[in-house]
Amino acid sequence: MGEIVSANRKKIGLFSCVLFGLGVMFPIAPAGVWGVIMPLSQGHMGFCYLLAVIPMTFTAWSFGSMGAAFPRAGSSYTFAGSGIHPYAGFITGWGILLDYILFPLMNYIMLAIYTQQLFPSWNYNVIIVGSILLICVINLMGIKSIASVNNIITLFGFVAMLWFIFSAFGAASDGVGIGLSSKGFINPETFDFSLILAGTSIACFSFLGFDTITTLAEDIKIPEKNLPRSTILSCLIMAAIFVVSSFIGQCVYPDYNSYADPDSAFVDVAQAAGGGTLLTLVSIALVVCAFAFSLDMIAGATRVLYGMGRDGVLPRKFFGYANSKGVPVWNVLLITAVCLVFSNMSLGDLIPIINFGGLFAFIMVNLSVIVYFFIRKKQRRGIGNIIKYLIMPGFGFIIVILLWLNLSRMAMIVGFSWMALGIIYLAIWSKGFKRNIIGFTSESAEEIEAETAADAEKSER
Repeated sequence: MGEIVSANRKKIGLFSCVLFGLGVMFPIAPAGVWGVIMPLSQGHMGFCYLLAVIPMTFTAWSFGSMGAAFPRAGSSYTFAGSGIHPYAGFITGWGILLDYILFPLMNYIMLAIYTQQLFPSWNYNVIIVGSILLICVINLMGIKSIASVNNIITLFGFVAMLWFIFSAFGAASDGVGIGLSSKGFINPETFDFSLILAGTSIACFSFLGFDTITTLAEDIKIPEKNLPRSTILSCLIMAAIFVVSSFIGQCVYPDYNSYADPDSAFVDVAQAAGGGTLLTLVSIALVVCAFAFSLDMIAGATRVLYGMGRDGVLPRKFFGYANSKGVPVWNVLLITAVCLVFSNMSLGDLIPIINFGGLFAFIMVNLSVIVYFFIRKKQRRGIGNIIKYLIMPGFGFIIVILLWLNLSRMAMIVGFSWMALGIIYLAIWSKGFKRNIIGFTSESAEEIEAETAADAEKSER
């Protein structure tokens, strides 16, 4: 049952938690979606990010609330399974698998694109295949995520993006592009809200990762307050960087239809903003960040598969197997094979499909807050509870659904086909939805804390 937590364990405050949240997000994330959102929204990427932060803030609150309630649960899979129903957890986990399995591929593509910017004579296919195989070997060797190095890498990403913003601001002030013009944010001549809504659905991609903060639930001071606050603050800070960088980038390079290659559109923008020096810095930052994030994402994705295999909802002999080093070997090889097969996909096709799984998970976590707190726990008295457990997650639920349904046609076809396959699998596995799924707990933080105190009292005796 409950794991005894030492009363002497040092708790971290709100500031440290926010720093962790910023560290697990990708500060230079707009570079990966630049050539997708700018043409789609007709130059309104900054406005798309501003809209995206609204549902992401509501969703961040929901993740924080569920993380505080279930400190041993750290993902949408377990939040939906514990907060709503185990079958809802499975469907959520199945949906997020689409995200986890394809996210590493996006990093490989970016790694190959910007490595080729640094070394133009290198073959793109050799770079991407070599990267996939190298990271596969590293994971099979059981080498853990280089957390201390990742902090430096994340800081490097922040430096690169801030340098870009500073350089682009200077270039725009000197009259490059359209100069410092409001058209870099809203252009009445090309404004189309339906297209901006579609761009906003892609912009949500850049916020994927803030949910990782919930893994700190047991180590945060007053988690029921500081966890939601830290997730929201992390989103708002990153949103400010995303909005400003998109606006200033559009000012210095306003022609979103003339990118040499949409997948590497940020190359053209960086070149216009700061010449070869900035382009080299940005390329190095993207290569280093993409490599580190690929290593982390493969490790994370394989362990999600391992967890579902261990719970028995996926074939245990394959997905639930780990070698003597604790490496889920078959899962590593499976995701590596998927990345190799689809290594020629473009970012424009891949990112909306990744977003399908991510946005679906956000929908389910918002719903989990309403079902668990407002309905099951009956925390409905007072305007504060109504706002926290109905209005905020309710707005998040509705807005994210709206964005989810505005993804590309290919994303909807692939995504709904994947979900249908998951429902069919669940129906067969559960023998007509009669078999229970183990691995979920309905215990809240209060129940776990009471159990922990009782265990500690017994041990003292």
